Amino acid sequence: MLGLAKLLVAILLDLGYLLAALVALPWIICRLVLYGVQRGFLQRFGAGLDEGLRGSIWLHGSSAGEISLLKPLVQFLERDFPDTPLLISAYSSTGHAAASKLFPKHRVVFFPYDFSAVVFRFLRHFNPILVVIMESEFWPNFLLASQSLGIPVAVLNGKMSPKSYRLHDWTRFISPILQNVPLIAVQTKDHKKRLQRLGVPEHRVHVTGNMKYDLAQPQLNLKRTKNLREKLGYESNDVVIIGGSLHKGEDDVLIEAYKRLPDRTVSSSLIIVPRYPAEATRFQQRAQAGGCRVILKTEVDGGGRSLGPKGILIVDTVGELSDLYALADIAFIGGSLFYRGGNKGGHNLMEPAILGLPILFGPYNISFKETVDALLDANAGLMVCDAIELSNALGSLLDNSENRRKMGARAYEVIMNHQGATERNYTLLLSLLKMET
Repeated sequence: MLGLAKLLVAILLDLGYLLAALVALPWIICRLVLYGVQRGFLQRFGAGLDEGLRGSIWLHGSSAGEISLLKPLVQFLERDFPDTPLLISAYSSTGHAAASKLFPKHRVVFFPYDFSAVVFRFLRHFNPILVVIMESEFWPNFLLASQSLGIPVAVLNGKMSPKSYRLHDWTRFISPILQNVPLIAVQTKDHKKRLQRLGVPEHRVHVTGNMKYDLAQPQLNLKRTKNLREKLGYESNDVVIIGGSLHKGEDDVLIEAYKRLPDRTVSSSLIIVPRYPAEATRFQQRAQAGGCRVILKTEVDGGGRSLGPKGILIVDTVGELSDLYALADIAFIGGSLFYRGGNKGGHNLMEPAILGLPILFGPYNISFKETVDALLDANAGLMVCDAIELSNALGSLLDNSENRRKMGARAYEVIMNHQGATERNYTLLLSLLKMET
């Protein structure tokens, strides 16, 4: 049971959550009217949990990105603890869908709403011997309940941004709870320092690196890449520029930069991949309004004639970014050119870097700051702030194939040199599991 101090904290948290729910009630009702009562909504309150588990290991990731980090950990656990049930939870619906697809052999649930009675119900129902939380899912009632029931919690690939640190340092609310988490494995020394300033004991915080590097694998299928280049109308000597995960406005900047490139002997091509495929038609309309010849990927797939280097390909399909990076020669990574919020900025640079592409990006990369710093330090990436800088960077890379090759090789080395965090984290988990078994 909760001690008096923890009970008071839980009551205050529950009251705060209830107040927030009352404020958001019109929005909640609107969602229920439009979409109906979703299974996830009820399950987060503890409904429809099916049968309980005994002695499970509970692994949690908020969204699809964090869920993907669990895949190698699950494989290790399946190998070493074949008789131990695994429970996978996600907070977002996309995360839940990703978990259901990645882990069909294991129980997948929505993470509970952070009301004390609800989290106690989940923890007693699934009876975990260990809870593994990815990155920064610090739900206070859940952590309090785990500590009260004697369930150890491990945070892997942990992080504490400057903005989150300032909030927690000001409120001093989550600090005493984090101080009792037995294992926090963080990505960098900066994250460790912020957690220590919040009072987390040094011996409980380990710097192990970023597990996202381990997901980047140079799995090249040369025949498939060659066939895709031919399908899209690119010759072997065409230099293909790709803009990956572009947000609104970044397409305009990249197209303007591309149009600024002077005529040169080398033939270049442009592929634009929106972050959200639903925006592809809008991207197409703006590009056509600017005088560009554009074709959508679905048109090519449907038998339309590829434009090759004479036009711009806009990708309105999903799941093809890796293959398109593989056929490209230069990559600009979106989500980085404009400010999108204190905790947002940038997308996955590791995927094209492991393929040996020179990487270009904008100045807003808080989500991948360490990777950007490593690429810049190794002269394996270039930061640009506008269409002129982007055009100049593209021009210099187009004119010098040897420079492209060397810069891409350095990008590959940066990613390879940062791998290994998953195994280091699993070693720490094993030591925690041995204490519990």
